[in-house]
Amino acid sequence: MPLNLAKIHILLVSFFCTILVMGQDAPMSQFYSNLVVLNPAFVGTTNGDRVNLFYRNQWLSTNAGFHSFGASYDKSLSQYNSGVGVIVTNELNGAYISPTIDAAYSYMVKLKQGFFISMGLQGGMAQKYLRSNDLIFEDELNGGVTNEVLSSGFSKIVPDFSSGIIAYYNNYYVGFSVDHIAQPFQGVSKSANERLKRKYTGFVGYMYSYNTSLLAQKRVLSPNLLVQIQGLQQNINWGFSFQYDNLVGGLWLRHNLKANFDAMILSAGYKTQSYKFAYSYDINLGKKTTVPLGAHEVSFTMLFETTRKKKHKLVKCPSFLE
Repeated sequence: MPLNLAKIHILLVSFFCTILVMGQDAPMSQFYSNLVVLNPAFVGTTNGDRVNLFYRNQWLSTNAGFHSFGASYDKSLSQYNSGVGVIVTNELNGAYISPTIDAAYSYMVKLKQGFFISMGLQGGMAQKYLRSNDLIFEDELNGGVTNEVLSSGFSKIVPDFSSGIIAYYNNYYVGFSVDHIAQPFQGVSKSANERLKRKYTGFVGYMYSYNTSLLAQKRVLSPNLLVQIQGLQQNINWGFSFQYDNLVGGLWLRHNLKANFDAMILSAGYKTQSYKFAYSYDINLGKKTTVPLGAHEVSFTMLFETTRKKKHKLVKCPSFLE
C-alpha cells in the first residue's frame, strides 16, 4: 500500500537519524601514509610540495558500499616556518554521502637542536547528503517495484574545524589532534544525537635507524601506538612500521579499550625520494560472519622539492614520516 508523504518523510528522517547515531568517521589504516589527513600540524613538513591520494574499500565481499577516498596538497613556506594545504575527501556509505573540503595552516618551531614542534589549524565545509533513490522500501524486498516516489534526498552543509600539534625529538615522535571541534549538527533538528562527535587522536612512536643521520635514513624500524576515540567508537592501534631501502611496510593490531580485537593490519609498499605507494589490508579478527570482512586501502604520495633563490633553514619532520 503506498505510503503518504508524511510517512515517507518520517521514514527518511528515521533512517537518516539512525545513520547519524551509528555512523562515525571512517577508520583509516594507513595513518602515516596520510599525514595531512591524520593531523593538520603535518601540513608543510616537507622540503617543498606534497600531493597525497588515498582510497579505502571496506567489507568488499558484502557489497555494503563503504568507500572512502580523498586527496590533499600541502606546501612548505620555509621562509615563514609555516605550511599551507588543502584537503578534499568523500565517504560513500550506501545511500549516505559525506564530501568535505578543508584548508589547513601550520606553524613550526625549533626549540633546540633536534627538538621541533608544529601546530596546525584546519577549517572547511562538510556536506551530509542522503540519496533517496538508493533507499530500499518494503515492497522491493521480494524483487518487486516500489510505488514510492521521492523527489530528492536530505542535504545539509555545515562548517567543520580541527586542530593538532606534533613534536619530534631525535628518534621520538608524538602528536595529538581534535577533529570536529564545534560538533556541528548534521540532521534536520538540533538533537544531541545528530551532532558530529569530536574525534580525539593521539600517537607516539620511536624510530630506530641503522644510519647515523636521522634525516637520511634508509633502514628504519618504528614501533608506534595510535589511539582514536569518537563517541562510542574506540580504536587502539599498536604495532610497527619499517623501511628497508625502498621497501616500506608494517603490521598493527586494532582493538577497543576493553581489548576486544577488531583487526590485524598488514601493509606493504615502495618508496623513493619523490614518491611512495602503499597497500594495506585489514584482516577481520572480531566479527564472526559467513563472509570475510576486511578492508583494502591504497595510498600514493608525490613529493616535489622546490628550488628557492634564497635558502631558508627548514623545520621538517624526519623523512621516514613523509
